[in-house]
Amino acid sequence: MKKLEGEMIKCGKLLFERHLISGWGGNLSCRVGENEFLITGRHAPLGFLTAADLVRIDGAGKSLNPNQLASSETPLHLAVYAATGTQAIVHVHPPMILAFSLTHDQFVPVSFEEKYTIGEVPIIAQDTPTVTKPGKLAEELRYRPVAIIKGHGTVAIGKNFQEAFLFSDLLEEAVRCRFFIEPRSEPNVSIADQIVQQQGLAEPQTGKSYVLFSKEHMFALVEHANHDSQFRSQGKQTGLSTSLTLFLEEKNAAWTLRFDSGQITQLDPHDDGEFMISGPEEWWSAVFRARIDPFLATQQGKLKLTRGELGQLARWYKPFQRAFLLWQTILIQ
Repeated sequence: MKKLEGEMIKCGKLLFERHLISGWGGNLSCRVGENEFLITGRHAPLGFLTAADLVRIDGAGKSLNPNQLASSETPLHLAVYAATGTQAIVHVHPPMILAFSLTHDQFVPVSFEEKYTIGEVPIIAQDTPTVTKPGKLAEELRYRPVAIIKGHGTVAIGKNFQEAFLFSDLLEEAVRCRFFIEPRSEPNVSIADQIVQQQGLAEPQTGKSYVLFSKEHMFALVEHANHDSQFRSQGKQTGLSTSLTLFLEEKNAAWTLRFDSGQITQLDPHDDGEFMISGPEEWWSAVFRARIDPFLATQQGKLKLTRGELGQLARWYKPFQRAFLLWQTILIQ
């Protein structure tokens, strides 16, 4: 417990020094047991926390010490823990993000680091001083490590305070960079939508849908990629010649796509690809429904690169990005 208290106090000080909070804003929490949490107390100044400012609560949000009051954002924290299984939560009020959120509906990353560390970040509507309806926020945090509440602040999750702090800090810096290019950008258009507009991707199809990872689904993936001139061109330019296995854990189902100079030349129900990405149905479904970017899902550990190195796959980033965007236009059941 003393170690966690020390980490929470250190995190609050860092957030204050990085100007991610001011005054008495923000709140922190972490798990301390199966159904117990440590959270900052009501009106506790994060930059000057002491052990007396930290409140131990049960799973219903009740303070285990009747003389202490937990943060008014306790329901938000509990909803996020229930939805994500995270270990630590950082909720702060970064000034650049607050200003940005008032005129935008989402944050679209600028750099590759931002895209594959935090991804595209939703901005969730909010019209009360505290978050009284945390369900939407909690759901979004299942798919990404940080989210923005319009006019209110950010909520970041992590395996510890350090990770949640870094996500919070990176997003503030990313939004700061965004302001430098804002006059020349489309602030409310996602990366996927920009590519649809710029490169002529089809909108999601209507009509026929496929069972995830079925033979019919896999053949549809091959057909969509091979019939796309930009995928073939990008694959040829980058020398895309390799094999990639997609593995669905619950069904022990594997499909290996073999690429040769930018085309898929073979599809086999085997798991012998040079690279293999595996994961549960929940996250494969999220990828194919365009809820989460496949590279971000792999970075977060929702999908796992169980064979090969991510750095090697990165040399074929453009054709693989194109392929997954094409595959996300295919309806799944």
